[in-house]
Amino acid sequence: MQSLFKFILFGFIFCLLGCDQGGSVTEKINEARARNDGPPLWVIKDVDSTLYLYGTVHLLPSQTIWEKDDMRAVFDASGTIFFEVDTTDKSLLEANILTSSLGLYRDGQRLSDKLDSYQLKLLDAAVNNANLNLAVIDSMRPWLASEFLTFAAAKEAGLSAELSADSALKSRAKRLQKNVLYLDTIESQIRMSANQDAFVQMAMLSDALSGFNALGSDLTRVAEAWAVGHIDFLTTEIVQAAKVTSPEMYTALFSDRNTKWAQELTKFMEGSGTGFVAVGIGHLLGEDCLQSRMQDKGYTVSRYYSFQGEAVIKPAFTPTH
Repeated sequence: MQSLFKFILFGFIFCLLGCDQGGSVTEKINEARARNDGPPLWVIKDVDSTLYLYGTVHLLPSQTIWEKDDMRAVFDASGTIFFEVDTTDKSLLEANILTSSLGLYRDGQRLSDKLDSYQLKLLDAAVNNANLNLAVIDSMRPWLASEFLTFAAAKEAGLSAELSADSALKSRAKRLQKNVLYLDTIESQIRMSANQDAFVQMAMLSDALSGFNALGSDLTRVAEAWAVGHIDFLTTEIVQAAKVTSPEMYTALFSDRNTKWAQELTKFMEGSGTGFVAVGIGHLLGEDCLQSRMQDKGYTVSRYYSFQGEAVIKPAFTPTH
């Protein structure tokens, strides 16, 4: 009986130590920082509505650790989940048909006819380095060739869309039987690139060709920075870089879409309940970000931290530039 008592007493003390009953405030703050050292969350609240904003990365290395308990908790507590686009099999089939229609030459033209000698050498190098089919790329319009090369570089670097945060959260939403809504359509996303003027498409392609050898490592660094919440780095590499490379594409991809999405999210805020928004991290960075659009509509936006401890809380949202 005495041995049993000692076992129970030891177990009780072990539980107390495990719960860190005697932990200092500093220790608890350090623990909170470790939890919050991940992809950032923002929160919008009014009297009867709460909306969490979570930035994702669409291409990730398989070993990336990004799912934090704090994010999962607010995701599970949300009844409605917003994603950018529907990527079910039916939608992807429709996207493939539209991409073929808008992205391939049908009149005997070839991509190579639009490239100068230097660009042709860059294309040959990219094709050889990634073991691609030159004839396939040569049949593509510049916008599609640019995206194809980007995904090829990502694949060579071990990044995958199938292992992305978007895919994981969509799977989780389905398992938990959430109400899933989409802020955009795949068609509008495809046309956003396909409808750009020829000089904009060529600028996109030139950028992909000249930076092809570094694309994989650049995308990997973005994924790694996202996983630990380095917002300043992401703002420079994603938003500011997009502005410099193609202001027209930046406007279509970020600024205009954020304005449109804010209108949809305002409808949710005018009702009641808890929602969770998972969109590309670029939409939550810079002066034209989604948070700024919601602030323009009168809502208060702040970074979300589940632990409200000293030196962990940060002030209300201020756009990064």
